[in-house]
Amino acid sequence: MRTTHFYFIYTIVLLSFTISCKKKYERPDHYSIDLFENQRNEQPKKTLTPQEASDKSLIVIKTNAFELINKLKIEDKNVNIYKINSGTIVKSAKDSIRFPIYIISNYDLKTNDSDKDSTAVYLINPQSYKLLVKDMGVDYQTLPAQISQ
Repeated sequence: MRTTHFYFIYTIVLLSFTISCKKKYERPDHYSIDLFENQRNEQPKKTLTPQEASDKSLIVIKTNAFELINKLKIEDKNVNIYKINSGTIVKSAKDSIRFPIYIISNYDLKTNDSDKDSTAVYLINPQSYKLLVKDMGVDYQTLPAQISQ
């Protein structure tokens, strides 16, 4: 009887000891350290000048005759598909270009409401959104306004 009583008290003490010593770890915010602070690859973006954009582009068209065909949101990025009906070709790698041209752009080409001013559109071959390019019949993509240095 004594041994049963002893084991009973021993298990109760052991259980209470393990339950009371159990501590949940909570990490304070003021001790957080960024281990990869120096290894970040965040380079400043550079806006292209018209001369640099012309050098990097395949085709440059000055036009005010474009219309927005579709506006999509893919992976938190705005994607616009435009149709250029006519325009003046400033630079071209091809001998002739047939209008209308369908282009894809990550930014809005219509910056002002005036239809009198023409916009220079710098175009390259499509490099992203390959399924969208194939489905919509897009011919070119606008050159990004900013590049990494």
